[in-house]
Amino acid sequence: MLVTLSLERVAQICHGRLVGADAIISSIETDTRGELTGALFVALSGEHFDGHAFVEQAMVAGAVAVLVERPVNVSTYVLVADTREAYGLLANHIRQQFQGPVVAITGSNGKTSVKDWLAATLAHFVPTLKTQANLNNQIGVPKTLLGLSAQHGAAVIEAGTSFPGEIPKLGRYIQADIVILTNASGSHLAGFGSTRGIAEEKGALISTAKPDATIILNADDPHFSYWVALAGERRVWSFSFVQDSGATLICQDAKFFPNHSDVTLLLNGHSIPLRLQRPGRHQVANAMAVCLAMLAQGYDLAEFLSHLSVPAQVPGRMEMLTTKTGALLVNDCYNASPKSVEAAIDVLALQAGTSWLVLGALGELGEQEAEIHAALGRYAAQQGIQHMLTLGPVAAIAAQAFAQESKAGRAQSCATKAEIITFLADLDQHNAVLVKGSRSAKMEEIVQQLVSQEPI
Repeated sequence: MLVTLSLERVAQICHGRLVGADAIISSIETDTRGELTGALFVALSGEHFDGHAFVEQAMVAGAVAVLVERPVNVSTYVLVADTREAYGLLANHIRQQFQGPVVAITGSNGKTSVKDWLAATLAHFVPTLKTQANLNNQIGVPKTLLGLSAQHGAAVIEAGTSFPGEIPKLGRYIQADIVILTNASGSHLAGFGSTRGIAEEKGALISTAKPDATIILNADDPHFSYWVALAGERRVWSFSFVQDSGATLICQDAKFFPNHSDVTLLLNGHSIPLRLQRPGRHQVANAMAVCLAMLAQGYDLAEFLSHLSVPAQVPGRMEMLTTKTGALLVNDCYNASPKSVEAAIDVLALQAGTSWLVLGALGELGEQEAEIHAALGRYAAQQGIQHMLTLGPVAAIAAQAFAQESKAGRAQSCATKAEIITFLADLDQHNAVLVKGSRSAKMEEIVQQLVSQEPI
């Protein structure tokens, strides 16, 4: 932790009350399985857990005190109204002591890829803290911020959302120096009702940023003007594929290949050639966002351009693997939204050989679930995909639409993963397979079976 705190100061920050003797804490923990010596243990509560049940165990393990919502039978505790909110307030206090730039990233698609890509690029210059895995919620963001230390020179924080009002809280904890908002599209429609609702939620990261923050936006997103208005007096930089968009950074030209993309970027009237070692238009957009974030921190383009060409590989995100029988397998199972499925289909269409799209259901689409799955099936057919396999009754809607749209393609809806594996088990090097689906579909189990000898 960046600084030590007294328990009296903890109580002030959290608008709580100290019961017991004052003392100094050197860390803040939420898990009794971790190192608790000198720590404040925060008793978080959720639908399936209650940290208050572990406060005595935490004290025995060496915790100095516990942070709780109700009186407990230990010698020292800080009583607050809401431990989850208090956890965020403590994280924000630590963040305020940090002198380096804090970059916050959100968006319906691309935020994790941009986060890892930017953090990897920054790490060539300064020790960089970044969000690990999917710790991008009301517990994960504070946990990440509390990991700031004197050794860090920058922080890259991902902010996600599953319900209205989450991003405003995360934004207040982060207080970003730089915000990257990649896009707003049809993910989490069940919770937000429309893409406008999603855009408003994501936009809260802008309005909670520091007054002198730089806001990096996708100028091609339909909600661009709305986000610019939210930025107020903050500096706005943007990226675009449209030549006359007036964006800060423009993709002048792009040629897409199976394993890379050759692009020309336009910045301040200068053309910049760049080879990206990942295929797909979406990766070009991600690269432009990373480029602007580096420039916003004062780095010279010549310093980081070579590092920009190699995106960080996120497990389960466009991983190029080989099956046991030699087929190319594109593992994009980390998660799925309508736009990310389209982007993945575009990459599959670039590959040589016979193309196979394996799709699991997309979650949280609400009333538009059937319409969106059908649209994805049609899109795959229009891109020339030759085979489509789907898992379960919802994804079967996509298979039906694919069959109706495609002149030569073949579709099959499957009830089990084992059935899908039967279709793919013997494909050789003349085939390319994309596996995609929401986390809830657990499509990675298909990937594991195809690339290893281990059974599901």
